[in-house]
Amino acid sequence: MEFIAFNILFFLLVIGLIYAVSSGGGNPTPTQIKNRIVFNRWVKKWKKRLNIFEQEQILGMILLVIGLGMLGLLVIHGSI
Repeated sequence: MEFIAFNILFFLLVIGLIYAVSSGGGNPTPTQIKNRIVFNRWVKKWKKRLNIFEQEQILGMILLVIGLGMLGLLVIHGSI
């Protein structure tokens, strides 16, 4: 238990120090601005790719897999 508590405390300390170092300056440098623009474009592309509600096929496939899994579970446990 102490080991888990120590690890959590350690990671919180490390994350806090990383945040403190990264937010030390006031205005971002031109390189950071460019990197932020590139990263935001990348995130926007992935959000567009992973949008489930626009692609009904993916939603149907997910429901099919869940349904088959439930049916398989019922067959394994002998209910059917």
